[in-house]
This record gives sequence, structure tokens and C-alpha cells, in this order.
Amino acid sequence: MRCRSSWAALFVLAVARGALYGFVDQGPYDTSWGGPSRAGAWLVHFAAATPAGCAALAAMYGIAGLQRRMAAPLRGERRVRWALPTALVCALAGTLFVIAFVRQLL
Repeated sequence: MRCRSSWAALFVLAVARGALYGFVDQGPYDTSWGGPSRAGAWLVHFAAATPAGCAALAAMYGIAGLQRRMAAPLRGERRVRWALPTALVCALAGTLFVIAFVRQLL
């Protein structure tokens, strides 16, 4: 149950920082996407955050399904063949993403 609440908190944070940008950031909007006006910045952030939020929700749904299939042996069921290779590819992709993100910061 804790995992679901942390996913929900992450999704709420993403919506607040994206779609509800005008409430979260009070300005100035000179260098923000869609700036220099508040309406333009809010519209561009909303337009970018809506598909990103839908993609994140779909990714979370897929990861939860993969986790359910990976944990099947713990419930006494058989694991599907594709679950382990898919989990390894996801772990590799996540590792590469973190490395690229950290290199961007340096």
C-alpha cells in the first residue's frame, strides 16, 4: 500500500508542477516556457504536462503489471517467460537514464 501512495504523490507533484504551473510559480515569467506573460506560461506548461502526465500514468500502470508478473512465484503461480527479460531491459533503461541525467548536471 505504501508504494501506491508514493506513486500517487509523485503523480500529484507532476501535475502540480506542470498543469497547475500558474498556482505553483508566482513569476516572473520572462524566461519560462510561453513567457513573459503568466497566461502564456501556464498554457504552454499545461499543454506539455498533459500528454506527459498521461504517458507517466501509462508507464506506472505497465510497471505495476510487470511487478505483478515478476512476483507470481511468491504467490505460487508460474512467471510468464517475458517478465524477466522485460524487467532487465527496464532496469538497464532506467540506469542509462540516471547516468545521462547526472552527466547533464555536471
